[in-house]
Amino acid sequence: MRPFLLTLLLASSATAQTFGPAFLADYTFTDLGSPGMVPGPLGGIHFDPNDSNVVWVGGSANNAGGAIFAVPVTRDAQGHITAFAGPGTQIILAPNIDGGIAFAPNGVMFVTTFANNRLLQYRPGSTSPDKDTDLSALGVTSSVGTCQFVPAGFAGAGIFKIGSFSASTWYDMTLVPDAQGTFDVNAATATVFTGGGPEGIVYIQDGNPGFAVDSVLISEFSLGQVSAYDIDGNGDPVPTSRRPFLDGLGGAEGAVIDPVTGDFLFSTFGGGDRVLVVQGFSAPTIFCNGLANSLGCVPAITFTGSPTLTGPDDFVVRSDQMLNQSFGILFASTTPDAVPFGLGTLCLGGTILRLPVQFSGGLLAPPGTDCSGTYSHPLSQLWFNQNNLTAGTTVYLQYLARDSGFVNPNSLSVSSGLRFTLAP
Repeated sequence: MRPFLLTLLLASSATAQTFGPAFLADYTFTDLGSPGMVPGPLGGIHFDPNDSNVVWVGGSANNAGGAIFAVPVTRDAQGHITAFAGPGTQIILAPNIDGGIAFAPNGVMFVTTFANNRLLQYRPGSTSPDKDTDLSALGVTSSVGTCQFVPAGFAGAGIFKIGSFSASTWYDMTLVPDAQGTFDVNAATATVFTGGGPEGIVYIQDGNPGFAVDSVLISEFSLGQVSAYDIDGNGDPVPTSRRPFLDGLGGAEGAVIDPVTGDFLFSTFGGGDRVLVVQGFSAPTIFCNGLANSLGCVPAITFTGSPTLTGPDDFVVRSDQMLNQSFGILFASTTPDAVPFGLGTLCLGGTILRLPVQFSGGLLAPPGTDCSGTYSHPLSQLWFNQNNLTAGTTVYLQYLARDSGFVNPNSLSVSSGLRFTLAP
């Protein structure tokens, strides 16, 4: 627990939430209240990796009896979460869970714990920790608060970040696969001091209202707010760029991006033990993880331009870190999903549109193999019109390619997914 902050927490829990000046005109939030049958205080928050209509919430945070609970949600016609659809059900033991829940590309889940300064790992399907790492021994100042992988498309993509709540310091951690399907965690490298007591972390693409450059939102418990920061070339927050995104919170804690709408969800430790949903994000965003290919590279999906029906016709989707000299296809849908596909996940559902087959090229000629392959495809205004995609439609994209380094029928490579809402 955090007794030295309890008075601040209780006092701030009754304060009205307000957006910072740069965000007031463009964002709104919905207070979902406290999820039923999830004991407070709340910890980290994430979506079930196989069901976007179920939110995972840490309960009894910072206590030995901490656990993760599955809570169903309801959505409106536009896909935005409007309410909890029922009570939570305990699914995973997570002693001392704090604000960090993050998934590696291979599906391993990482959970940070307070105040014993540990990092828990779970293989897919595990209901108790498969690996427990003492972060103090690796140089992380006690105690840790949060963790996150820098998403594809951002500077520092793939780096695993640890944030010490007590020291307000960020660290880079190197992960090395072990023989048990989890990771050995190497010594920490301190990168930046932010202050504020970092908990939940999400990355925000530039082009969203109020975000002129790629940024990060951090639930800062000690300040009772979610703060916005520009990021540097390593994916770290730039301390001097801090701006209040949402203020007047009691115990800002976990944070996650809704894979369906791009909305921002966060939980509170105390302060009513609530979950809030923030709407207003519009720029294309990554909504699911790619699969590490047979060479260990994780294909990334990025974009340039803007997906609009009028104005400059300049929207181009690109995927890097693909195997060289291989064939691939860009898939599109108006429905997200999470379906096993080869060794990875197909992030699209419903009616799937297939664009023309492409060849990745690359630096090496056959039979040499590396990760220098690239795919690039314009999505023109004519293509949107031909496929009856109208303004306000949310579109989901993912690249799939051949990977002969995997044994059939799993000889497939999948990129992360890209989500955007088509503008007029």
